[in-house]
Amino acid sequence: MTRVAVLSHRDVAHELGNLGTWIEARGCDLHRVFREDTPAIPDADALVVLGSPTSVAAGFCAPPAEHEIEWVAQWVASGRPFLGICFGAQVLARVHGGSVTRMGRTHRAFGAFADVADESLHGSWAVWHEDAIAAPPSARRLASMPHADAAFSVGVAWGVQPHIEFTADIVERLARAFRVADDKWRALWSDLRDAEDDHRDRAHGLLDRVFGA
Repeated sequence: MTRVAVLSHRDVAHELGNLGTWIEARGCDLHRVFREDTPAIPDADALVVLGSPTSVAAGFCAPPAEHEIEWVAQWVASGRPFLGICFGAQVLARVHGGSVTRMGRTHRAFGAFADVADESLHGSWAVWHEDAIAAPPSARRLASMPHADAAFSVGVAWGVQPHIEFTADIVERLARAFRVADDKWRALWSDLRDAEDDHRDRAHGLLDRVFGA
């Protein structure tokens, strides 16, 4: 694998963090694709879809998000490796007939998952989401939280709710961009800061697992 495409917004939830350091360390070529450009399916060996303040939850899915579901479905049908992170995982769930529902609050935390079925998902992970995934019936469920599935796979396509790309600095910039009250994000920031090297190393290990590096 030499060329990795990353779909994101241009100016929000766009930082690569641990994903970027993994791409560099593995000697891959990076191809950025931005939602605002209404892109065509990229010419790449693998695709990563990052988070978004938009939603594919029932009753909240606007036309651009519906288009992204169709776009990802075309990619997945090609048989090339795929990783959806947070919103990207929710899109993948919808592609394969899973469901996404809006929660009553935003969930931000740094912690371990239950029902971990793949070694690469052990340890604590950063989560920040307000929509909950129920994995597709055809999926292999890989980890769970009390309120949602945390990770699943369908063939060579993986969806992970945690923001494996996050660093403490990214958390702070995102919180300030969305004007989140300090008491709503400081615990996540602090826990991630204290475990940043381990989180990065495990994120790299998970990416190796997903993409067979």
